[in-house]
This record gives sequence, C-alpha cells and structure tokens, in this order.
Amino acid sequence: MWALALGVTLAVTPALAQDAPPAPQTRGPVVDRYVVGQAAPEVTPGSSILPLTLEQAMDMALEKNLDLKAARMNPQGVDYQLAAARAAFSPQMTSLYSYRNAASPNNNTLEARSTVTQIGQNYNVGMSQTMPWYGGRLTANFNNSRSATNSSQAQRNPSFQSNLQFNYTQPLLAGFRIDQTRNQLRTLSVQRQIADIQLLTTIENTKANVRTAYWNLRQAIEQIEIQRRSLTLAQRLFEDNKTKVEIGTLAPIETTTSETQVANAEQALLNAQIQWRTAELNLKRLLAAGPDDEVYRATINPVETAALTIQSVDIPAAVQRAIAERTDLTQARRNLEVSRLNLELTQNSTKPQLDLQAGYNLSGLGGPQFRNGELVEPGGYGQAISTIRGFDLPTWNLQFNFTYPLFMRAAKANYARAQLQLQQSMAQIQAQELTVSAQVTNAGLAVENTYKQYQAAQKAREVAERNAEAEQTRFDVGMSTNYNVVQAQTNLTTQRLAELRAIISYLNAVAEFDRVQRVGGGGN
Repeated sequence: MWALALGVTLAVTPALAQDAPPAPQTRGPVVDRYVVGQAAPEVTPGSSILPLTLEQAMDMALEKNLDLKAARMNPQGVDYQLAAARAAFSPQMTSLYSYRNAASPNNNTLEARSTVTQIGQNYNVGMSQTMPWYGGRLTANFNNSRSATNSSQAQRNPSFQSNLQFNYTQPLLAGFRIDQTRNQLRTLSVQRQIADIQLLTTIENTKANVRTAYWNLRQAIEQIEIQRRSLTLAQRLFEDNKTKVEIGTLAPIETTTSETQVANAEQALLNAQIQWRTAELNLKRLLAAGPDDEVYRATINPVETAALTIQSVDIPAAVQRAIAERTDLTQARRNLEVSRLNLELTQNSTKPQLDLQAGYNLSGLGGPQFRNGELVEPGGYGQAISTIRGFDLPTWNLQFNFTYPLFMRAAKANYARAQLQLQQSMAQIQAQELTVSAQVTNAGLAVENTYKQYQAAQKAREVAERNAEAEQTRFDVGMSTNYNVVQAQTNLTTQRLAELRAIISYLNAVAEFDRVQRVGGGGN
C-alpha cells in the first residue's frame, strides 16, 4: 500500500511541475546605498551651472550684496557729519561796501552854498573764528570810510578814516570746559566708532545668512535626489508586482499599495523641487547684485562637502569672550559713553554765564586839510594807514558779562533727567549682558545636542538601510508582503532626510556658536 502511494506521488509530481506556472526570478535587493552630499542640481534649460564653495559664496556676498553695499555708506555719512561739525571752527570772512549820496539845505551862515552835498563810502572786511578750545571766539575787523563834500567848511576833504579792531570773548564758567559744538564733535567721533561696529555686525550676519542659505540649498538638492531614488524604488516595486500578477503569483489587489506609493513619491519629489527653487532664490538674493547678474541667471551647485568635525565647546570661555567683544554690547557701551558726554554738557549748563571780553583798536585819519577853503596840508588814505602802522592811537578795553537765570530750575531738571537716563542705560547693559550669556550658553548646548542628534540619525539610517534590504530579500523569496517592503523603503527615505537635516543643523549650530560670541542680532 505504502509502495503504491509512493509510486503515484512520484509519478504525479513531475506532471504537476510541468502544469504549474514558472516561479518569477528572484530579484536582488533594490535598496540603494546612497551617500549623502553627492547630488547635483537639476539642469534648467537656458541656464548654466555655477559651482560654488562656501568660501566663494561668502566672498561673492561681501562684494555684491546690496544690503551690505548700503551699510558700507553709513560710516561715510558720519564722516560727512564730522566734517560739517568741524566747519564750525573754520574762520568766517565778511566784507562790506556801501555808498551814500546825501544833499541837504545849508543852515550854516558861513557856507556860501545853499545846498550841501555829502558823499560817503565804506570799505570793510572782517574775520571771525570760534576756537576749538575753551569756547573762545576771536573777531578781527578792518573798517575804512571815505567822505567827500562840496562844503567849504570841511577841514579834510575828502576825509579818510581807518579802524583795526581785535576782540576776543572767553567764557569762564558755562561753556568753558564744554559747549554744544565741542560736545557734538565728541559724540560724533563715538558715533563713527558705532558705525564701524554696525558695519562689522552687518558683515558677519550677512556671512551667517549666506552660510545658512548655502546649506539649505545643499539640503534641498539632496532632498530631490533622495526623493527621486525613493520614486525609482517605488516604481521598481510596482513593476515587479505587476509582473507577479501577470504570472499569477500575486493577487491583483496587492498592486494598489505599491501604486499608491508611486503617487506619493511623485508628490514628494515635486515638493522637493519647489523647496529647491525657493532655497536657490534665497541664496541668490544674498549673492547677486541685481536681476541682470550672471549669478541670478545661473543654476547654483553648492559643491562644498558637509564634513563633520567634533567642535570643542567651552561655554564659560565663550560667555566671557562674548561679554568682552560682542558688537552689540560694544555698541551699547559706546552709546553709554555718548550719554556720559551729554550728561557733562547738561551739567555745564547749570553754571552761570560769565564771559570775559577783551578788545584792542587802532585808528587812523587822513586826507588833505583845508582852512577857510585853502589847502593847508596835502594828504590821503595813506595817512590813515600810517597812523595804524605806528600804533599812534591805540584803544583797549576789558569787560565782564555775567548772566544767571534765577533758581536754574530748567537746567537742574534736565541734569537730573540726564543722570537718570545714564543709570537706566547702565542697568540695560547689565540686562543685555545676561541675555548674551544665556544666548551663548544655548548656542553651545545646541552644538552638543545637534551632534548627538546627528549620531543618532546616522545610526537610524544605517539600521533603516539594513532593514529595507532585508525586507526586500524576504519579499523576493515570498516571506514578506509588498506593504512591508513599501513601509521599509518609506522609513529609509525618512531616515535619510533626518540624517541630512541633522548634518545641516550641526554645521549651522557650530557657525552660530561662533557668531554669537562676536556679533549680535541677525543670522538665520
């Protein structure tokens, strides 16, 4: 009986083997081992590829960035303000010419004419200058006049008068140590330093923005490549499933899952391409000098390799460096210096006004002399000048002017308010130092945390690759379902994106940690 059954079995088995459909060929693993950082951007029709390293991108931004060009003009603007303020100490020249012709009825019985005519002319020139020290002001005037008449009673006709005057005004109390003009020069000098600090801040923040935009573009390009590979895997799985359906080893309904995966992968690829366009425009905005720039029309390929090196983090030392050197704190301290200078000016205004005025004059007179209409002694303008040269008729004067607003209520109130503002600024700097300390500490912790996140993402990606490959192998021998393969491939894509984001996050964290020690504000 057992022999008969065995014989029937052996006889039937070859026949069944001939009638059964052939089993599909076992495919090798379709999981690709993609290395992050080797993708190239898509070629846009009519656009050339512009390979850029990170250093080249930063150099280009420093040369072409429009916001940076505008920021470089700010120090020049303060220079012009300083030049205008210094002009207050430049000498000022004045000049005057006047002519007067006057006719009047004669009321002198000794004069034969019924109408007396007088012609007068003035030729004056002067110079004045505010001194850059102690608030003094020097004035020098040289006045000349010529007078001619038809009267026979004139002793000199024409008559020449010359006068050389020197006057110096010196404040002794208010305005002696400091005044508005000199204080403006001091504060503008500090403002010039602040403008340089602000320019440095703009430069560093521009470099930080370029760095972030550069790596975001690299991430977007890598994301396109990853999504394209994911789509390829989904399409291969879908084609394999269709083949298995055709030969009858897989139910037709099983292709629905893999077909859905293809559609999802296509949508993800489209989203990645949109993000790439946005990331590229963000970088071009920082690099191009305008829409006609070649950089703006080209397709940028960030060729820098995202190389990771362990960054040593010394948070206490970084905090000390930031408090000592950071530009926003330095700018705040410069503004505090301006407040102290303004406080000194306000304090000076509480003093009474006491001015010393000193003057020295030389006079001269010349012209032909007449007596009873007859020439007694010839002369002219040279006589007046000779008298001045000889210091024959000197006059000097000295006076004090004193002004004191009773109670000085307004000046004292302004001084008290300036003191309060100075104390408030000092408190704000202390608060700002605390904020900077917290910011630097957070940036240092971010470096440590993002590196740990990268290590975890790297391990997760390696595990996902092995799992996807194993799942594909099991599926090829009939030990898994297409759903499990799709899930494994989806998880692999997710882990690849997570690893890429972790790399970029770490690089940005390292750069940000360095930036926050040197400059404030800005940065992405």
